[in-house]
Amino acid sequence: MGSKYNFNIEDLSGFESMKISALTNAAKLSPLIKECTIGPECADRRKLEANEKPQPKPPHSESTKENDLNVSNESQGTPKAVAKKVGAPTSPFTGSAHTDQTDCAALQSKFHQLDLERQRRESVQKALAERHNKIRLADEQREAQLAKSLQEAAQIAARKEKDTEQRLLNAIQEQDRMAQEAAARRQAEIEQENRRQSDIQAQLRRRQEEMRKKAQLIETVRQHIGQFRVGTETFTKALTAVGVQHATKFTHQKKTLRVLQKDFEQLLQMINSSQEVSQTEVDQAESYCRQLDQVNAEVTEILALIEANQKQQQEQQEQAKQEAEQAAPPAPQEQPSVPQNDKPASPKPPDSTDSAATSAAPLPGTENEPFFQPVSPECLQFYNEVKSFYEQHQTAVKQLMDDPSMKTYRFNCQKAINVPVNAISAVNREHFIDKYNKLAALLSGQNVKAGEGMVSINGHPLGRTYCTMLLAKKFVSQADTSISSNASAAFPIAAIVVALWQRFPDFGRFFLAYLHRECPYLVPYYLPQLEGQTQEEYLKTLGYRFADGGVLEKQDQYLKRQSGLARLYAAVIVTIPRKDDPTPHPHGIEYGWRWLTNILNRFPQPDICATLIAEFLQTAGADLHAVYGNQFLKVLRVLQGDYMTALNRIDTGGPKARLEGLITKILTEGRIERPEGMMTVNFW
Repeated sequence: MGSKYNFNIEDLSGFESMKISALTNAAKLSPLIKECTIGPECADRRKLEANEKPQPKPPHSESTKENDLNVSNESQGTPKAVAKKVGAPTSPFTGSAHTDQTDCAALQSKFHQLDLERQRRESVQKALAERHNKIRLADEQREAQLAKSLQEAAQIAARKEKDTEQRLLNAIQEQDRMAQEAAARRQAEIEQENRRQSDIQAQLRRRQEEMRKKAQLIETVRQHIGQFRVGTETFTKALTAVGVQHATKFTHQKKTLRVLQKDFEQLLQMINSSQEVSQTEVDQAESYCRQLDQVNAEVTEILALIEANQKQQQEQQEQAKQEAEQAAPPAPQEQPSVPQNDKPASPKPPDSTDSAATSAAPLPGTENEPFFQPVSPECLQFYNEVKSFYEQHQTAVKQLMDDPSMKTYRFNCQKAINVPVNAISAVNREHFIDKYNKLAALLSGQNVKAGEGMVSINGHPLGRTYCTMLLAKKFVSQADTSISSNASAAFPIAAIVVALWQRFPDFGRFFLAYLHRECPYLVPYYLPQLEGQTQEEYLKTLGYRFADGGVLEKQDQYLKRQSGLARLYAAVIVTIPRKDDPTPHPHGIEYGWRWLTNILNRFPQPDICATLIAEFLQTAGADLHAVYGNQFLKVLRVLQGDYMTALNRIDTGGPKARLEGLITKILTEGRIERPEGMMTVNFW
């Protein structure tokens, strides 16, 4: 409690007024005091020091008590006694006139100061008592307030603790509820995941079953492919063993076989493009194999009949000979006639009707070797059909081309064709389809925009033929203007060619006609030089061009243009038709196989053959390999062997070296890369 009552005297109320009162009284006494009254130099101090010197004191002397300053003033009686006692000692200043007055004034001042000090002390004690009382009351109030505050704090703390416990209990209950909900959700998720896993496993089992069935279907198709190839080889060997005089007996079987081969190749192409095999396609392949077996059975029956007839003829001849020997006398015997089946085969193919082919002079001793023939009978027939179709319509449309009044009409038709064809590219789907729609609308007879006006093929009776021929020629010219410098440009052009060919078959025939005119090697047909034909005319039939003055173009320019034509033709062959058009490919992969096998059965020509084969393999080789498999690799081995041996005797240029490197790469890797720029199945 000692620290509780410590206080500063400056805090006492009324003390400031006490100080002001003391100073006021001091100011009143100051004129009356002439000497120093405070400090060691004051007169009273010197007197006191003089009086403090030891003097003999009588015991119990009254004067001693009066002169003793340590005795309380209360025991002195009256002020006179005090005056006497003070004035008793002798002062060194007794001679001064005002000494007594000064001492009296000093005493009065001192008494007054003592009285003031006493009053001050009383007031201070009273203030201190009041202060102590106030402090005590304040302490009591503070302690009461503190006790109240502590009680309230305890109550608040109790409430807070209770609230905290309740919140904690609520939180625990909420966590329990959330944990139960989470557990329920996890259980539901686990059940859902289990169902999903069950569904996935069921789907996987179904997928595996589908894959197994698909693998079985693919394996069945492969077996049918092998069976069909074996049947084809059997048919070919059977006809090879028969003399030419019996070839007419197999005309129906040959025609049937060609139809079966075409249908079977289309089926394989469809399977390859869709990458799917169904039971329907397997049944179709099986049906083709059965039909081929039926054809071979018919061939076998015909061969058996031929063999029986030959045997019967031999028996009849032997019997006639024996009868003649018995009836006639011995004489020089005539030589018997050679059986018909022993005669050599005719060097001329039965269906070879082209005058150019018949006028070609074969090499000595090579009449029966296809390797030295300029064209195969099959390709020659196809070439003549396309050429005849073109020449027939070319003659008919000449009337429109020579009519001066139709110059504007022809010009508008050209603009309606040239503008979209020149803008064909696979930059995006909308742009590509727009160009196709414009060309298809023109050939369909709709009015299309041509410059500032409109034009239609119905504007002239020959407008349809004219525009179809003009469009086909324009597409072929793209091989020289764009494809020869950019190989990937061939595929968007080829895609629109195939789409138009599907809808307008005449367009495709005109396209082939112009292609054969620019490059007869794409038949393949090695056109011979006819009698009376100049060298310039003959080179033009081979695709060469002459500048003004009869200057022949350089060989590299010629080969560059021919390579563009080969790229375009190969791109057309491997292009996948539109999904929206159910019409089959009008000139599919089977024509590429026919061209490759036929050109390898012809004697090679310098530069041009190596150029065309290399471009064709780079563009269509991947699809040929996918469809024909090992047969394609066998053809390449033939190309690497016999064909390159013959080519090395006459050709040492760059195209031949490039072809050798390409074949070596393909056979070494066992595959061929697909060319850049090929359009995807879903592009349009």
